[in-house]
Amino acid sequence: MISRTGKLRAFIASGLAVALMLLVIEPAAFASNDLTGRWSFTITIPDSPGSTNTFTFTVNLDVSPRGDSLHGRLNITDESGRTVGGAWRQVGKNVSIAYELPCPGDVPCASVILLGRIKGSGALIKRGSVVVMWDTANNKNPALFDTSNGSFRGTRIE
Repeated sequence: MISRTGKLRAFIASGLAVALMLLVIEPAAFASNDLTGRWSFTITIPDSPGSTNTFTFTVNLDVSPRGDSLHGRLNITDESGRTVGGAWRQVGKNVSIAYELPCPGDVPCASVILLGRIKGSGALIKRGSVVVMWDTANNKNPALFDTSNGSFRGTRIE
């Protein structure tokens, strides 16, 4: 029969063994994968509603912390130096970002949703998806506007 002290020692030893296994097996779970910080995103989308031609552009994101909120704010600056605001949300390593493209002149404007997953040590998003909702009405589309798909990748700057 095991004494009470022996049972306590066995319980503590098994708890320490489990804690050590978690640290050894899943170190990535404890890594910082928060979107907060500065990022550079390369985005590829169609150049207009219904077009098969695409264009690729780069934006820089300054992502603010969320605090106790479910979503955070960010600023997006394009290659021309134009800055717009946006919102982001993160669940685990999955992130979603929403913002409006700057619209000069008579070209179609659009809302952009970026969906991706932070990889590795939290410094990379690759093979992210983009949904573009153009401001052109389309009664045949369930969204009631023209929509397009694209892709993006991101690299943490800071």
